[in-house]
Formats: sequence, structure tokens, C-alpha cells
Amino acid sequence: MQRTAICFIGLMLAITCVTSCAVETHLKGSQGTNDGQVFLYLSCPRKSAVVITFAVSNISFMNNMGEWVDVAVERRIDSAELSERQIKLCEFYLPAGKYERMKWKIQEARVKRGAKTFSLALPEPEGEHVLDIEFVVHPRESLALFADWNTEESVFDKHLFKPVMAIRKQGIEITRLLLYVTNSGDDCVTVIDREKDIVVGIIAVGESPMGIVTSRHGNRVYVANSGSNSISVIDTAARTVINTIRNFGYSPAELALSGDGRLLYATNPHSDNVSVIDAFSGTVIRRISVGEHPAGITFDQDRDKIYVANRASNSVSIIDAKTFTVEPKSPVTVGLGPTSVAICEDNLYVANSGSNSISVIDVPSRGDASYRVTATIPVAQRPVWVLSGLSRRIYVSSAGNNEVSFIYASTLMVTRNITVGAFPCHMAIDRLRRKLYVVNSLSEDVSVIDLVTKRVKTVIQVGRKPHGIAVIEE
Repeated sequence: MQRTAICFIGLMLAITCVTSCAVETHLKGSQGTNDGQVFLYLSCPRKSAVVITFAVSNISFMNNMGEWVDVAVERRIDSAELSERQIKLCEFYLPAGKYERMKWKIQEARVKRGAKTFSLALPEPEGEHVLDIEFVVHPRESLALFADWNTEESVFDKHLFKPVMAIRKQGIEITRLLLYVTNSGDDCVTVIDREKDIVVGIIAVGESPMGIVTSRHGNRVYVANSGSNSISVIDTAARTVINTIRNFGYSPAELALSGDGRLLYATNPHSDNVSVIDAFSGTVIRRISVGEHPAGITFDQDRDKIYVANRASNSVSIIDAKTFTVEPKSPVTVGLGPTSVAICEDNLYVANSGSNSISVIDVPSRGDASYRVTATIPVAQRPVWVLSGLSRRIYVSSAGNNEVSFIYASTLMVTRNITVGAFPCHMAIDRLRRKLYVVNSLSEDVSVIDLVTKRVKTVIQVGRKPHGIAVIEE
């Protein structure tokens, strides 16, 4: 019996998604309750002198009952473009159960030798190539499979193409080397090894995940599920959700964690407040009213303050973390449409998406002093996220022209603009390896910027509509 799943393809690869005739079709948001989500990644771990291109039209998976489930994929693969990098081939749903084999349907293959290109014979029968892989799909869970292609060994007798691939499923990685990206269009979190800058796993969470933070010791990751009014708690060692905190009708957007890791703060843009959550018990203990449509939030450990960007009221609320009350000196009026905030020494930086600027607020050292905007820095179009970085640098992602700006805090001047993917939003920094990770929502990937050379080092393909990103500090 044949069943068909739907394969979702990343925009950055410009891949066409094709649906075959189906006995049972599973789409995002309407998949069966017994289905699990699978991501398939392809890579060439070693550089090869052999350049091979081939077209694949279908990938099938055989379960332990001998039934094949088809995944419709139309994709041309070029080993030259794959050299030493990883691509997301497709993502799809499979019925829950055990699987033992996968089958690639190859339509054509060619090899380049010198200046000439030759057609290759296809595997029999009819271009079908079967590989062994054992894995289990769990209902409403996510899983990543990885195919490592050895191009040097994939042509037999100089004319027959049989791709040699080592297929493996996601495993347990070194926790301290990981970062996490929320995919609001896929209801999952992508796990990335930031030493190799490759995807190593997928974790299913709630609906439309957005903001994400990691605990102080790196053993927990908290994910704001705006579509299911909840917060997922991930155990980083087990790489699974161990608790779901209900937000009781409020859609959380962005998150911040107190310095001791005991309290979690979540902005609720549709109810104009901030939820205060006991991270240990998973209970909401307070809600604090702020401005209209609160978005970005950050915790100031040195002063025990919480700063909230109110997008619709063009202001920043300052909350006393000891009393859970809004300071009488706030809100502070800033530019239009503030979306995020970042603290750097004695200044608070606010990204104003509606006025293409960064407001700089002087943070007083005395309790009786006032907060005031001391400078406004023009930046690129539609700044979305602001982040405090290395050597008193401030990083700003601008969705309007797909750039990241570097601001030197001492002079309050933009010193560099770096082009990244489409619609950059959240960012995270690996201070030890001096790398900046930028989530690109529309191109569905993460740009990795080398902070030494100030250049994009590589691009990591993730899920659909990626939003938040968080690094576990070493």
C-alpha cells in the first residue's frame, strides 16, 4: 500500500514542492494526530574533485510492515554546490511507526570530467536506489535525518551512478556547543552545532513558537508558543520537551530570564502585559500591565530591572524586578514602533522599526534619577532586533534591506553594514568563537558572521518562518 506525504521546501533553495496522488495527504496544521514531522538534510562532508549532478523526483520510506510512504520531491542536486556544506532537502510528515529503508527515485545523472560532461546510467530498476536506515517516528514529534554523500565512490565502472550515502538520524550532541532556533511556521525548534555550524536535530514544541531563552546553566531552554498560549520547557540533555507552561489565554511573544534563572518573563502583545512565571514550578505568579503591544524584553541583572519595548505606544516600560511594579519614571517615549531592547553598560538601546533608528536611553545609577533619551542613531530600513556584542559593539538587524549594522557604542556611529538573508530578525552571539548568528525569516536560514573578518562565513538552512535564537553559554 502506498501513502503520500507532502514535502515542504525552503525558499532559499527555490525548490518546487510537488504533491502526488494521495491516499492520505498531510499538510502543516492539518496532519493526522498520528503523524510525526521529519526533516531530511543532505551534505558532502569532504571536498571532491568529482562533480556530479542528479535529479531526484521522489523519496520513499518503508515501514516495518513493508509499506512504502512516498514523499514527492523535485530537486536537482549539484555536488559542487554541496561541497563541505549542508542543505535542507525537504521536510514532510510520516505516519508514526518504525521505518527500515529509504528509496530514492533518480531521473537523470551526469558527471563532469575535465571540461566535458557525460550522462550516467541509472540504478535499476527504473532509477530506484534503496538505502538502509532504521528510525522511529513518534506522533506529533519532530526528527532530523542526515544523508552524507560520498561523491568519490558514487560512480561505478565509469558509467553507473549509485549514490553512496551514509544515512543517520539525530543523536545526542555536546550541550554546551548548541544553539536553538524557533520555526514559527513548523512548530519546532532547530538544534545547531555552533562549532561545525550544521543542523544536528529538531525538537517539536507548541504552535507558532517565537521567543526563546536558555537557562543560566544551559540545562533548560524556554520557548514562547504564541499560537498555543504556552511556553515549552526543553531539557537540553535529553533534547525533548519535559514541561508545558500554560499562559491561560495570553499569547506569549518574547522571553527574558532573571539573573538567578528563577523567574521567566513573557511579553503578551495582545493583552498589553508581561507574565511573570516561576521557572521551577511552571506557574504564572503575576501579570504586569505595560504599554500597547509589548514586544522585545530584556533583564538588567546589575540593576534588577526589566525593560519592555511597547511597539504600538512608541515607548519603553521599566519594571522593578523586586516589586513587580512599573517605575513611576516610565514609560520612556522613543521612536516609532520599538521592537527590541538591549542593555550595554549604562545605556539602553531600542530598535525603532517605524522610524529607522536606535534610541539610546541613559540608565541612571541612582534610584531617584530619570531615564532619558540621550541620542538617536539613524540605521537601515526597518530595524527589528538590537543586541549588545563584543568590544562595546551594538548589532542591529534591519529587515527592510536585509542588513546587519555594527554600531560602536563610544561614538554612537554605524561602522559597518553586512548583507545577510531575507528579513533578518533575532540574533545571538557566540563570544568564545566570535561569531554572530542572524535569523533570516523569509529566506528560512541563519547567516553566520565571523566577527573577526566581518564577513558571512556560512548559511545554515532551518525550518519555515524562523524567528528566535538562543545560545547556551560555555
